[in-house]
Amino acid sequence: MATTHPSGRRRIIPKDAVLYAPGDPTHNLHRIEEGVVRLCLYLADGQRVIVGFAFPGDVIGLSEDQQMLTAEAATSVMIFEWPIEPHEAIEQRIRLLSRALHQAYIVLAVRSRRHARARVAAFFLELAGRGLGSEFRLPLPLSDLADHLGLTLHTISRTLTEFRRRGLLRQARGRIFTIIQSDRLREIANEGQLFPSEAHLPAFSPGMIH
Repeated sequence: MATTHPSGRRRIIPKDAVLYAPGDPTHNLHRIEEGVVRLCLYLADGQRVIVGFAFPGDVIGLSEDQQMLTAEAATSVMIFEWPIEPHEAIEQRIRLLSRALHQAYIVLAVRSRRHARARVAAFFLELAGRGLGSEFRLPLPLSDLADHLGLTLHTISRTLTEFRRRGLLRQARGRIFTIIQSDRLREIANEGQLFPSEAHLPAFSPGMIH
């Protein structure tokens, strides 16, 4: 049910529902207030590539004339949407496209890592760096994480099991994760050994372009 607002409205999007799809006209911007939205690219062979996630505070939906990606609710989502006003369009586009480009660099930095453990470590550090802190509930299913990182679900599960066994992460019920050894995760994220001996590699810094 939508809630009216002087300059827009709030809507609740059920889990797995589509917010917009490729070809939809670009009329509104959408700010995530609760939940997580996954931004997907579906290839001709049916393969799904999750190019990114939108978390509370993120704004999505800006495109030239029509949407290029599919935006789906990874969880139940509350959004606030408002029309793109012509006199504000240029300023909004510069600000939001700049932020979108920055996030795209982060995704490329994570997915460019050769080893599965490096991708998973970098993603967890990036989540912590988005204000979630060292203890947070993983707000998306592991299948989404696998499609985002270009890995299989089995590889994701095996990597998380290894991290827990090594004491890098702790996991409680409900996918509550606590980062125990952030320095080790940073070294792994930068292609270091699981337990590096002498060489200390530059630390992965969430929000930094590599």
